[in-house]
Amino acid sequence: MPPAPGAIDPAARERERSILIASLCDIALIAPFLSVGLWANSLMMLAECARGTLLVVLELLLLVLMRRIHRGRIHDYDYGSGKIEQFANAGIGTAMGLAGVWVGLGSLWRWFHPPAQDQFSLLVVAGLGGINLVLNGYMLWKLWRAGRDGASIILTGQVKTRLVKTLSSGIVMAAFCVNAVFVEGVIGQAAELIGGLFIAAAMIQLSVSMWREALPSLLDRTLEEAQQRLINRALATHFDAYDSFIGVRSRIAGNTPHIQIDLGFSAARTLGDVEDVSDRVRREITDLLPGAVVTVLPRALKQATF
Repeated sequence: MPPAPGAIDPAARERERSILIASLCDIALIAPFLSVGLWANSLMMLAECARGTLLVVLELLLLVLMRRIHRGRIHDYDYGSGKIEQFANAGIGTAMGLAGVWVGLGSLWRWFHPPAQDQFSLLVVAGLGGINLVLNGYMLWKLWRAGRDGASIILTGQVKTRLVKTLSSGIVMAAFCVNAVFVEGVIGQAAELIGGLFIAAAMIQLSVSMWREALPSLLDRTLEEAQQRLINRALATHFDAYDSFIGVRSRIAGNTPHIQIDLGFSAARTLGDVEDVSDRVRREITDLLPGAVVTVLPRALKQATF
């Protein structure tokens, strides 16, 4: 039996589940990180809380994108809802960069103006950092198992991100421990400074990479009027070959036009006939607009009922 509409295979469902579980584990640590960080007056813990919160938002956005890909709705991504997600990506990147600057400046300020800190509370901070390290290691293993077939670019990216996050958690965990043991001396202050600057650098680097990814899409332009007339001319040339014109969407990414055309066909027409018409329309537009990426999506028309 053919799969039901919207059904996905077990491997794809496992990939979605692994990202969801990783996100939920990260969400579960946000409140403890915030409360313990405020109690212990630990800038490093508050910085980890800010970074973790923003990364959770990014993970959830990627989960939404993965679900669309698995359910065959990715063609909307480059023209409509994808723009919203790219703006969100840029917004998260901006917040990450500003938070990184705040952490870096705060770390430098605390070096010259050491805060009062209690050793017991810092030991609790170190313990919570150890739990975070173990969870990151476990989720790295889960994500790797779900994505080891290499079939999902998104999940492969999440494995790399989780690996970096696990290594970062180890470095921050070491800084937590040194700060807790040598709380009264310059060694503890130096550990907090180095740990804070490390987190700040990681946040700023991630902010730059997120903006670098989102900016080309945000700078997309609409096709010029002359180019749109060429598309209309190609559609008019083959007007008798298809049964209904549903719509056209277009944009220019860099210097490359991206065009998506939806054409309606009667359910009585053969698959070969539909494919032939779609290919002819696509070739016509490609000849008129060299270098364009043209996608023709045939749609089955519903028969009228009386």
